[in-house]
Amino acid sequence: MRQNIIVVVRTRDEAHRIGEFCANYWDADKILVADGGSVDNTIEIAEAFPNVEVQNYTKRVELQNGYWRNNDSDHANFLFSWAYSLYPDWIIYDDCDCFPNSLLKQDYRRILSETDKDFVLAVRLYLWGTYHHFPYMAKPEASHVNYEPSLWAWRGNIDFWTVNVPPAYTFRIGNLPVKDLHYDANTLDLFPPYCLLHKSWDDLERVEKKIKYYRESGFISEMGHPLDFAGPLEPLPSWAVE
Repeated sequence: MRQNIIVVVRTRDEAHRIGEFCANYWDADKILVADGGSVDNTIEIAEAFPNVEVQNYTKRVELQNGYWRNNDSDHANFLFSWAYSLYPDWIIYDDCDCFPNSLLKQDYRRILSETDKDFVLAVRLYLWGTYHHFPYMAKPEASHVNYEPSLWAWRGNIDFWTVNVPPAYTFRIGNLPVKDLHYDANTLDLFPPYCLLHKSWDDLERVEKKIKYYRESGFISEMGHPLDFAGPLEPLPSWAVE
């Protein structure tokens, strides 16, 4: 029996990414987009896909120097609640600038239908430009040898939510805080050649704008440049293709 897979994503002025994101999940049963106040054509692009639904998320957090943002945790929980109301077998959650590589895109329905685990974690490669990435970000141990997968999908009957801990958030299952999904939940870890491609640093002009926003808004006032904190660069592996 075909499983009901729902993909959820937060947006705000993501016209440069939302089309690519939706195209990478073209065979999901639904893609739920919670838009936090876009003034570009993010919503128009998203709604052009037949499996996409969009709702507006209106809560704002005022920051310094006239900047504002959506509350990340509440924005995510808004999406999760919406997804749970549709009785999915699986929920996939990611940022708008992160997509499955070609092999994961090809196999993810089979993987989710065959596993007996409750959560699926996958390795993210953090891109710099188009052809390079920061391997230490995907291998955060001191030795930088082992890939470390992180949250990507979970069963729709799991009572799973975020917990607001600015500037980021943590998770809970029911009322129990999650310190590490590997210890607190039943997980399937996906390793290369399966991976996710995180493109938050592939447009160098946007990198500078993002750093400026974090610093001037005070949200992360000490925000550094990825070339200074993310470790050495390496060419993308051959399997890291869309």
